[in-house]
Amino acid sequence: MKKMGPIAVVLGGLLASTSYAQTPTTTPAQGSEATSGAADIVVTAQRRSEKLQDTPIAVTAVTADTVQKLGLAKISDIATVTPGANFTVSAGFFSPNIRGLGVAFTAAGLESPVAVYEDGAYLTNTVGVNELLDNFDISSIQVLRGPQGTLYGRNSSAGVIIINSADPTDKFEGRVRGEIGNIDHQQLDAVINLPLGQDLALRASAGYKHNGGFIHNVTTNSDNGWEKNYHVRAKLRWNPENVDIILGGEYYDLSSTVTRTGTLGLKDSTCLGCVIAPAAIDTTLGFYEQQNQSYAPHARTKFYGANLKMNFDFGNFDLTSTTTYRHQSTRHNGGDTDMTPLLLFEYVGADVGGKTFSQDFQVASKLDGRFQYLFGVSYLNDKRHFRAAFITSTSLPALSDSTTDGFLNEGSTNSYAAFLEAYYKLTDEIKVTVGGRYTYDERGMKGSAYGFPWGVDLRTTQRAFTPRFVLAWDNGPTNIYYSFTRGFKAGGFNDSQLVPTPPVQPEKISSHEIGIKQSMLDNRVHLNAAAFYFKNKGLQAQTLRDVTQGGSVTQSANLENYGIEVEAQILPTDGLTFGITGAWQHPRYKPFDGVIGLACVSGFGMANCDPNRTNPDGSPNPNYDPVTNLTGTAPPQAPSWSGSFSANYEFAVGAWAASLSGLATYRSSINFQPGAGGDLRYDRDGKRFLANASGYISPPGMDLRIGFYVNNLFDKKYVTRRQTLVPFGTSYNAGMPRTYGLRMEYSF
Repeated sequence: MKKMGPIAVVLGGLLASTSYAQTPTTTPAQGSEATSGAADIVVTAQRRSEKLQDTPIAVTAVTADTVQKLGLAKISDIATVTPGANFTVSAGFFSPNIRGLGVAFTAAGLESPVAVYEDGAYLTNTVGVNELLDNFDISSIQVLRGPQGTLYGRNSSAGVIIINSADPTDKFEGRVRGEIGNIDHQQLDAVINLPLGQDLALRASAGYKHNGGFIHNVTTNSDNGWEKNYHVRAKLRWNPENVDIILGGEYYDLSSTVTRTGTLGLKDSTCLGCVIAPAAIDTTLGFYEQQNQSYAPHARTKFYGANLKMNFDFGNFDLTSTTTYRHQSTRHNGGDTDMTPLLLFEYVGADVGGKTFSQDFQVASKLDGRFQYLFGVSYLNDKRHFRAAFITSTSLPALSDSTTDGFLNEGSTNSYAAFLEAYYKLTDEIKVTVGGRYTYDERGMKGSAYGFPWGVDLRTTQRAFTPRFVLAWDNGPTNIYYSFTRGFKAGGFNDSQLVPTPPVQPEKISSHEIGIKQSMLDNRVHLNAAAFYFKNKGLQAQTLRDVTQGGSVTQSANLENYGIEVEAQILPTDGLTFGITGAWQHPRYKPFDGVIGLACVSGFGMANCDPNRTNPDGSPNPNYDPVTNLTGTAPPQAPSWSGSFSANYEFAVGAWAASLSGLATYRSSINFQPGAGGDLRYDRDGKRFLANASGYISPPGMDLRIGFYVNNLFDKKYVTRRQTLVPFGTSYNAGMPRTYGLRMEYSF
């Protein structure tokens, strides 16, 4: 373990968990609720508060209690307990994938097909989203699987992630936690809830986290992969009779070198730097070592925002208004393209970010009788910018923030939508849901580049109608449903635009789902299963574009997928809880006539290229692959099999209370890029099995927990991404080695 920083002095041995994100829970020594079976979880998946088992949607709800017990430290960890989900982080972008749909990174003009909502507000930019769980004052996280176009609108063709932070209450309470571990990990968090008088309360939380680098760069003699984060959040709540108003604000400051963890893969003739200067390449480096050259400073992301949510109870209906503003900027998000000590092509996102304003109104009925309704309108204004600077072998190492460096893209979106959904109970047990949403988008992209006398100014308008139909039979312990849903992912423009190009059109999905939610054995077993089939037309297949590393999208593909998902919670005896998830799917491109960028690694005398390849005009180009037919192949981040098993046991040790937890996850092989990245088929990963363990003890009569954690228990060497980048070669990003530490939390 490295020398501890100032946080260790502050803790003075009080060591706690990144995963303790709950209000204090009782233990067997202090009284337990386990005898009553599994607790009823309330979700808002249908924009109403209702029990999870009564909701006719494939949704996984992760409570603060689950986060604490299983040691889920980041939003990406939520996928470990969500069937059919695979969440990663690519170049700092949170990249969720559900049922075979997702993107590696978002751009100024194109977003993820998995919509992320924080406290009711849609997040257009996924940089920094993975760190939202650093704020341990989380109430719940819900993952809705499958298209949710009617209730959640654009960019929810794969699903929705709903993150809810804890609201103020009328009780004085607070928590302090700390954690310290190997690889120079330190974390300190605190939350306090203050009643300020009748109907008024304030809740505030703040935290600091530091992780050391785990990838050693032998060229620069530095460690990459480190991160240092600060955050603060506050909510003021006023809730007199029939009114509930919450004004919230948050600020995050994230610094890291996570974008520079790439390591040269194949050190042979497929590597441009290896061909140019073979003597400069060290072929003996270990798995967690790299030899990249990089002059870019560490990336720093700042985002802040405000959220005003007002709910008015008018008796027969509730009126809810949600107003949100969010500003985000990432500076110096760069790296080394060729992954060698040579200065071939360095890049840096000198400034990437933007600002978003959104306004939503919703009316939800509370009528007596069999009929209910829900309708709403929404508006979103988003402005994005992407400014990159470059270093070549003829450039100075220093990078300027001047707008004359590299190129600048500015994207804008105005989105208007209205939805209506009606619910009617045919009998006491059978309910029909019918609804639809109409969305109208205005999108633009401006682009300019240093050294080019021209720029681009692109505009497009797009619209979509997304209906939904659900038929559900719910007799209490058994809930069986069928749903048909349409969704869409908004179109727009690729980033790094230097010349006029046609807009990317929206992709549209039609999905069928049959599900069952079953409660058994005095509520000690919850078993939920869903079978689905969908076809996605005009799929926005994403690849990386050569040296600029910008996104390139082709829409020559459709995607078809069907599968089965299962999740269960079992309480066999008091204090013991098992969690099981499993998914099988069969996603395939049908058809896929070709994809941009799937070329061999070539040039400068490099191997694995066909000298007979030609450009469309007939001129020689061994690096050009005009059509790669991927029909029948699987999309990225879509394993055929995946699953998890978790266990938590709470027990007494004399007068002390104790808890032990474990989480094991498995997935089969995946591609990281369509067609595994080209002729080399390097962008692929085999099956993966990982396990974590954690536990704590609590002395009698004290709201104190002392615990431990071990992640990647068996110290598996695994990759989070493999990449073939023409013409430079191949690279991989290593996953974290085994991490372990101690933790402590005190509640009052």
